[in-house]
Order: sequence, then structure tokens, then C-alpha cells
Amino acid sequence: MELRQLQIFCSAAETLNFTKAGLKLGYAQSNITGQIRQLEEELQVKLFERLGRGIQLTSEGKKFLVNAKHILELCDKAKAEIAPQVFRGIINIGTAETICIYRLPQILIEYRKLYPLVEIRVQTEACDNLFTLLKSNDIDIALVLTDTITAPEMTVRTLQDEPLAVVVSPLHPLAEKKKITPGDFAGECLIVTLPGCGYRPLILAMLREHNVIPGSLMELSSIGAIKQCTMCGLGIAVIPEVAVRDELERGKLLKLDFSEASFDVKAQLIYHQEKWLTPAMQAFLELCKMMR
Repeated sequence: MELRQLQIFCSAAETLNFTKAGLKLGYAQSNITGQIRQLEEELQVKLFERLGRGIQLTSEGKKFLVNAKHILELCDKAKAEIAPQVFRGIINIGTAETICIYRLPQILIEYRKLYPLVEIRVQTEACDNLFTLLKSNDIDIALVLTDTITAPEMTVRTLQDEPLAVVVSPLHPLAEKKKITPGDFAGECLIVTLPGCGYRPLILAMLREHNVIPGSLMELSSIGAIKQCTMCGLGIAVIPEVAVRDELERGKLLKLDFSEASFDVKAQLIYHQEKWLTPAMQAFLELCKMMR
């Protein structure tokens, strides 16, 4: 078993396509197929199911993938400890959409200036999914918006508070009120993110605490869609204030005075305690301290 075979296997498992894996690694498709076949013969198991033109990992392949990733990570660690500190490699970042749009770009701009050889991969996911991806080692670092995190297996760093704002269209009936209470949500359409969002439970818990039942829930998967529907007067939204600053300044949305309830939402950085952090990842963690 060679490291090259493990790299080929992991790339094929990621792309689920031998041709794409070959393009990524600079090998011909036939070379990829041959190396996978040799690996399967040595292990005496099938790692992939051939389904028409596509492939899927077998149950044995899924188990082997965990160990293959770990072996390659240990090799990277060994090389990094003795090699000159030239920052290379890949960082896989999972993040909440709001952070990705309004907080992360300034960090990535600075990071690219300092470490241009590092490949950066960013994917947006709901908070619950990010924890799953960290546990499966599919991402290295996650940036989430939520309240206190209780996860003993994770290292958690609080970056900054992210206040939520209750917003409506200037044409919405509630726009005429100087101050609203939880009772004002009764009978109104509440526009919210999908389940799995880090701060959605705080909003719903506040309403339950005050025995308030909205008229309806409108669940949307993106911050942009939530803002557009709110600007159209379809309902009330409770979203991070940073996401609506521009709309508030332009008068497209109106922030309501809602001081009877507070939401303890913070931007937080998390990674698995057993995760070996490459120098490139360590540098990213340091830069995240500048998040504003």
C-alpha cells in the first residue's frame, strides 16, 4: 500500500468520479482505475460500487476512508514538523451564511495576502450540519452563529457578539409602533431560517416562553430570501443585524424596538479537540481574532 494510492482513493471518494479524481491529481483516468483496483486486491474488499457510469463507496470503503484520511494527515504533520515553514495545503472551512457573507471576506483577503499558496475551500451549512462535518473530518474549522455551545469534544472560541434585529417593511402595520413586545408576534407571519440554524431555536423559545403563537411560519433557506420577503411586507424577521445594515440605512427595512427580550448570539469558531492543526490552519485561527 502506497501513499499515492491513499491519495488517489481519497480523491476518488471525494469526487465519486474517477475522471475528476484524475484531473485533480494530474493522472490519467486509467491510472486512477488501476491504482484503485490494486488497492482493492491488496485489501481483498471492494471499496467502490460501480453503478452505471457512477461510483459510490461501499460500507468497507467508508470505513477505510476514515483511516486513509488519518494516515495522510499524519504524513502532513510529520512533514510540517521538519520542513521549512512554507504555508501550503488546504483549509476546509464550514460557516454560517451570514458569517460567510458579512464577516469572512475581510479575513480571507488578509489571509490570501499572507499565504497565497494555501487552497481555501468554504461551504455554508446550518449549524447542526457543521457539527456533523467536524466530527466526520469533512471540514477542519467551523464558524457558527449561536448561543452557548456545549460540546466536550470541541474547542470553542468566541469571536464576538452578533446582536439580532427584529425588522419589518416600513409599510408593515407594526412599523407604526415605537416599541413592540413578544405579544406583537401573535397572529403575524414570522419569517425564519430553516431548522438547524444556530439562532432559530432562541427565537422560537422566546415566543414559547411568552405563550405567543405566530400566525404562520415562513421558512427560507437564505438570508437574502428572508430580507427580500420581509421588504415585500410578508412578515416579521429576526436576523443578525449585520445582515440588514445596508437595508436599514437605505430605508428598505425598519428595525423595531424590542427590548423585552434579548438573544445571546455570538460568532464562534469551533474545531475538534483531536484535530491536528496545520500551520496554515493555525494562521487562519489567528486571523479570525480580527473579525469585526
